[in-house]
Amino acid sequence: MKRQYVRHLFAAFFLLSGLVSNLLTLPAFAQEENSANSNKTASPSPTPTPEPTPIPLADIISQAETTTKSLKDTQSGLGGNPGVVLVEQELPQTTKELDLNEPETNQLLTTKPSLETLRKTEQEWKSLADKFPAWKDDLKTQINLLDKQANDLKNRNTLWVQTLESLNVSPVAAPDANTTDSANANSAVPTEGGTNIPPEVLQKIQTTIEAIQQTQKQVQEQRAKLLTLQTRLSAQESRIIQMLALIVQVREEALSHLFVRDSPAIWNVQSGADSANGLIRQTKDSFVTQAKALNEYAYRHGDRFFLHAILLIFLIGGLFWARRNVRPKVLEEPKLKQATVVFEYPVSTALILTILVSGWLYPQAPRILSSLLGAAALIPGIVILRNLIEKSLFPILNALVIFYFVDRLREVTAALPMISRLLFLAEMLGAIVFLVWVLRSKHLTDKIEVKHQRIFTTIRKIIPFALGIFTVSFVANALGFVNLARIIGSGILSSAYIALIFYTALRIAESLLIFAVRVRPFSTLGMVKTHRRMLQDKILRGLRWMAIIAWVVLTLNAFSVREPVFAFFTDILTAQAGYASFHVSLGDVISFAVTVWLSFLLARLVRFVLQEDVYPRVNLAGGIPYAITTMSRYVILIVGFFLAIAAFGVDLTKFTILAGAFGVGLGFGLQNIVNNFVSGLILLFERPVKVGDVVQLGEHQGNLKRIGLRASVVRTLQGSEVIVPNGQLISEKVINWTFSDQQRRLEINVGVAYGNDPAEVIKILTNAVSSHPDILKDPAPGCLFLGFGDNSLDFQARAWTSKTSQWVVVQSDLAVAMEAALRAAGIEIPFPQRDLNVKIIDKNLLENMRGVQPVNGSEE
Repeated sequence: MKRQYVRHLFAAFFLLSGLVSNLLTLPAFAQEENSANSNKTASPSPTPTPEPTPIPLADIISQAETTTKSLKDTQSGLGGNPGVVLVEQELPQTTKELDLNEPETNQLLTTKPSLETLRKTEQEWKSLADKFPAWKDDLKTQINLLDKQANDLKNRNTLWVQTLESLNVSPVAAPDANTTDSANANSAVPTEGGTNIPPEVLQKIQTTIEAIQQTQKQVQEQRAKLLTLQTRLSAQESRIIQMLALIVQVREEALSHLFVRDSPAIWNVQSGADSANGLIRQTKDSFVTQAKALNEYAYRHGDRFFLHAILLIFLIGGLFWARRNVRPKVLEEPKLKQATVVFEYPVSTALILTILVSGWLYPQAPRILSSLLGAAALIPGIVILRNLIEKSLFPILNALVIFYFVDRLREVTAALPMISRLLFLAEMLGAIVFLVWVLRSKHLTDKIEVKHQRIFTTIRKIIPFALGIFTVSFVANALGFVNLARIIGSGILSSAYIALIFYTALRIAESLLIFAVRVRPFSTLGMVKTHRRMLQDKILRGLRWMAIIAWVVLTLNAFSVREPVFAFFTDILTAQAGYASFHVSLGDVISFAVTVWLSFLLARLVRFVLQEDVYPRVNLAGGIPYAITTMSRYVILIVGFFLAIAAFGVDLTKFTILAGAFGVGLGFGLQNIVNNFVSGLILLFERPVKVGDVVQLGEHQGNLKRIGLRASVVRTLQGSEVIVPNGQLISEKVINWTFSDQQRRLEINVGVAYGNDPAEVIKILTNAVSSHPDILKDPAPGCLFLGFGDNSLDFQARAWTSKTSQWVVVQSDLAVAMEAALRAAGIEIPFPQRDLNVKIIDKNLLENMRGVQPVNGSEE
């Protein structure tokens, strides 16, 4: 009780304290509130946007003309945007196509379609969705432009109204859309003070205001129109997004239940007249729906069909023209006869080539069109392949063609699960029977020629594997595991079709390539003339690798495992490893290596093209081709290196800092290397010495074979190779015997005995030198009398030759000819003679010399 009393006492105390405090502070609060209200009333409002300054009277006419021109530009651009026009034309057709495809796709998704059908259906809907982002961007850009124009027009209208009011004239309100009184619409009411304004000026102002308001109305109407179009576009995009989400959901459900029975066993399927009538009705409805979709697609993409026809006619005409040029080549080279098959059937070849690019020609093509294109390629493909492969392999080809036709029929009836399932069972049973026949047929084995035995042996090794898969697929389909059966069975068949298509395409490409390098204009290329076989083999090898890679990707796609396989390898390639802030992945390393490899490959290709086809066709001074080749190689490799660094994931800004630090290190520690590198660049551009020049460095003389990054190589006359730093070729004295031309003067000294006529000797030596075939007539050879020697009359023969690389041999030939000419003239070439005067001789030596016994034993 006491504790409660104390609690109440404290509560009363705090309440009383609060009341006293409020009473004491009330005047201050009231004063502050009054002061605040007073300040609020007295304080100016935020600075408003300054109103436009009225146009001066002298500028009204010019400003009105400028405004009118701007309004015309605005009005002309309202309905002429290509992107908006495209959306207005394409959106109704796309909507109609969606209306046709959506019911069929919904029906297809309710029938548990195969993963392959789901993949193709998803591609069709994705292709429809691909154009919506661009359309939305175009509409958004145009709406933003209209908003800007509306704001600009609003400001213009305010300016001109303000100008009119400044003249003490009341503007007439803008005419309503239904107003027809033109007199009231084109007049202004002058007020007091405005009577001195010319009526023409007032009329011009009012006309400008009306034009601005009319343009505002048009802009608002166009904006409303685009907003409506944007709403419709968003609605159709939502339909596509929902359908794609539904397709993904069905696919994920099918993958998660791949090993679960998804249909009743084939013998438990409901049968009877009602079921048959239902199948017939569903089949008819499906074909009608697909026919409507094809008709709508043809109406929308008529230009694509026209382009296909033009391309087909062009290829047929080109192949007919090529056939006339190919037949003479076959007469010259009979071994090329088999390669002429593609030219002997130009229509079939053209059909196959155009259908191969049908994915580009017909984007977003419906399934029935794809099936029709595949069937259109069937007959020409058979015609060409039957002439390209061995006759003993015809049964395999015929079986693949039949299976392909059944697959196309099954693809068209994908929305009819029962018919599609029965067709698949029949297809698997037919494949099993055919493969068993191939394995047991001895007649087929005996017909295979030796050159095709390896291919047939490989096929027989693959057959048991395929036979097991087809058997599993047949049993799984019969038991109700339809999705699993379709994946493995259709995957093997699709892989075989893809291999057959690529084989045909490769054979056609090989034939075209064989004759392309033998006819103009390719036959006139220097690299084709010299390296035709090498180029042909390399191009074909590249095409084969491209075909193999494409076959692997499409086969993975056929088995519906491309995405998980790609995701698996992507995870491996993007896995990061590193230390601190530096991280690198296997993909970065591979990208770096591939980029560097491609850089070297491109550098080699550029050098090959320059040397084989460019330099022989242009007249360049000596050394320029080598300089161009070297510099182009440096540029390609440097650019490739930086691209490889970027592909490696290194930030180029950080690399710039490292490069600066590296440059400082080069400046201090690698002066000689940098000096030699820069000297090499100077040699390439200034060309004091060029590759192929005969140079002399001290005691070394020979041909300059190469100018490298750091050093150059000189091959001496003795066959050795001297490595000379580039800086030495720049800073030291170098004798270049072929700097301006290939001429070299030869000097041969010879002496004759005293008593001979010098004029006759000069004549003999000049004739001997002039008779050599490698001696130039201009400058003319000659001989000079040098002077009187100790033992002979000294002469020097001089002659010029253009055989700089063979000057030693020419000089030797001249010396031999001169000696023979002097000998024939009876002129002696003396040897050195000395007179010896003996004043004192030792007696013992003299006695010994006298006591020498002669060879025959007699004494002298």
